[in-house]
Amino acid sequence: MATSQRSAKWASALTISVLFIAVPGVAQRYNITDLGTFAGGAVSQGNGLNSLGQVAGYARYANYNAHGFFWSQKVGLHNLGAIPPQTNFSAAQGINSFGDVVGYSDYDELEDTHALLWTGGVLHDLGTLPGGRLSQANAINDIGEVAGFSDGKNSGVHAVIWSKQGGVQDLGTLAGGYSDGIAINLQEDVVGYSIAGNGESYGFLWTAATGLVQLPALPGGYNGSANGINNLGQIAGGSGSCAVLWQNDKDHTIQSLGVLPGQSWSSAFAINDVGQVVGWSGFRAFVWSRSGGMQDLNSLIPGNSGWTLSSANAINVVGQITGQGTINGEQHAFLLTPAPQ
Repeated sequence: MATSQRSAKWASALTISVLFIAVPGVAQRYNITDLGTFAGGAVSQGNGLNSLGQVAGYARYANYNAHGFFWSQKVGLHNLGAIPPQTNFSAAQGINSFGDVVGYSDYDELEDTHALLWTGGVLHDLGTLPGGRLSQANAINDIGEVAGFSDGKNSGVHAVIWSKQGGVQDLGTLAGGYSDGIAINLQEDVVGYSIAGNGESYGFLWTAATGLVQLPALPGGYNGSANGINNLGQIAGGSGSCAVLWQNDKDHTIQSLGVLPGQSWSSAFAINDVGQVVGWSGFRAFVWSRSGGMQDLNSLIPGNSGWTLSSANAINVVGQITGQGTINGEQHAFLLTPAPQ
């Protein structure tokens, strides 16, 4: 797609988003769409969501094998396939505004995986660091840069970026020697988690200027992870047993987002450009905003829907949300769309 066409499409999506941003202080209600599963399957999950309401995720078949999917209102649930043979497992993790999808697939009998890019209906194996066997792609930005992880001949598993210009780039780790790149924004800032010298995991931020930097933890926090970053540099994730928000300031100030009433833990998975955060708390999907705090998404959908929403995995600038919930005893991917106020 020509650059001018892509720019026009992005601008159009941002214009549409203005129509859906909730009025501050008013509890946003949502309409829910069941994204379904593949033939005979009972499980699907939405992992990535772009500004046009297109979803990437995975769905299972009757034989429990699963493939990555692309979903849109126009085409429905589309099977993205896998590295041949098609009996291999695959999953889609992220999607950008142009419908480019990233994820991973098995490629041998040992169930080793390679990172994948699906674009224009064609599957591309992104490969690994030199000499590596394992890789996974987790997110893609609108200029085609992909974040994930890979092993290499002379290293363990490290967070990486794939780009057309630079191929695969090792982002390094904290002292513990393991890292995973989970999200990337338009500025090529990458967040994820890494093992430190004390054996605990911590959220990190990688930029071209600073390299990989450990993010602060809540007091007593451990097993932290930075899972989402927006184009303003705000970061969402978890520290210890609590969802957190890191601000884009010099010290990366950390803020606890709390837990849902009656629950003991939470973690955040994504943040959009208007500062709304989604995740789960006690296996219940939540949305957080500065004006409304943490809200159980199950209380914001029609009471007779039959759904129980367990996890909210992505949110776009329009305020649409995808994740996984239970309907009629099956676990299905869903798309929530803000209802008109």
